[in-house]
Amino acid sequence: MEVVLEPQSIEIYDRVDTTMRLVPPELPGVVIALEQLRGRGRSGKWVSPRGGAWLTFVTRHGPPPIWLPVATGGCVAEEVERLLPKSTRRIIRVKWPNDLYIGRGKLGGILVTYRRNLLRIGVGINVYNPIPPGGTRLSSYGFRGGLGEVYAAIIKGIGRALVTPEDCLWEASRRDLLRGCNVHVVTEKGELSGVALGLAPSGALLLKTPNGSIIRIECCGISTWNCPNRSEYARNTKSITPIPLI
Repeated sequence: MEVVLEPQSIEIYDRVDTTMRLVPPELPGVVIALEQLRGRGRSGKWVSPRGGAWLTFVTRHGPPPIWLPVATGGCVAEEVERLLPKSTRRIIRVKWPNDLYIGRGKLGGILVTYRRNLLRIGVGINVYNPIPPGGTRLSSYGFRGGLGEVYAAIIKGIGRALVTPEDCLWEASRRDLLRGCNVHVVTEKGELSGVALGLAPSGALLLKTPNGSIIRIECCGISTWNCPNRSEYARNTKSITPIPLI
């Protein structure tokens, strides 16, 4: 039986600036918005119009481990993928450290922040909303259910990541998008390049550098990536800033 941290309260708003600034009345709790005017992502503004699933899970917690976005991505991907009809189901991939992809398109993202003993895990998934540049959405792969189903799947995935992170990290590794790709990684000490070999059990990115050494990258993001031997996933992205732990 799966063990999940379940929310004690769920607040739903029609429109807010961002769910990342709100605190539900009981913790752990969830804040949902049908539309965000100033949605937040790790690289800045996250476009979040009506038709998508935008929420923040809030709980009292110590400083979060650096692997939490990866673990959250693994279990959220698994839970959301179950909503797709078998006839059109595609694997939802995890792009280290905090993005979800189907094929070439970005499906969603994860943002983790921490302040004053409050841990916030924000997740955004494109469902029926207009597809942003470089993105995709669940409805393009046959999903015809209600947004409530997507919210429930996201909440369950987050709850699993907080209780059984080792299972979610394994799931993220199984769904690793960057394995075998040439990547440029932004770290706290500068930018590194090499071939992504997969994810360590801790959620760190394993990088083979041009001199043949293998190093573990705990944070912070991917500036560019290209998969010459995996054309389905070949793609470049703009620079990404580190996960904010404030």
